[in-house]
Amino acid sequence: MTRQFPYMKSTFQWKGDGFIISAEALANPHTEYHGLERLALKHHRAGSYALAGEHWLIAAGWRRGMMDANDERHVQALQFVLRHVEYDRAMAEWKKKKLGRSAMPYPGQFGLADD
Repeated sequence: MTRQFPYMKSTFQWKGDGFIISAEALANPHTEYHGLERLALKHHRAGSYALAGEHWLIAAGWRRGMMDANDERHVQALQFVLRHVEYDRAMAEWKKKKLGRSAMPYPGQFGLADD
C-alpha cells in the first residue's frame, strides 16, 4: 500500500476506519481526497497532529495526481493542503517536546487563518 505514496514510510501506522481503499474510492478518487482532508482535520482537532499531518500529506499526493496543473483553484487547494502538513508537523513537534505555550505554532505562521 505505501508504495503507492513514495513519500510515505513503510512503518506508517494505518489507523481508523475512515481511510479504507474500496472499489468506490478507486472509481471516484476526487471524493476520496476530500475525505482524507476531513479525516486529517478530525485528527488535528483531537490533538493527533502527527497523524493529521500524514493524512494531509496523503491527500496532497492524491490531489496532485488528480489535478489540472493549469487550474489555479487546484494549485491553491494543493498549497492550502501543504500548509496544513507543515502546521501539523510543527504542532506535533511542539507537543512532543512539551514546549510552553509561548512556543506554540499558530496557523497564521503557516498562511492559515486563525480559527
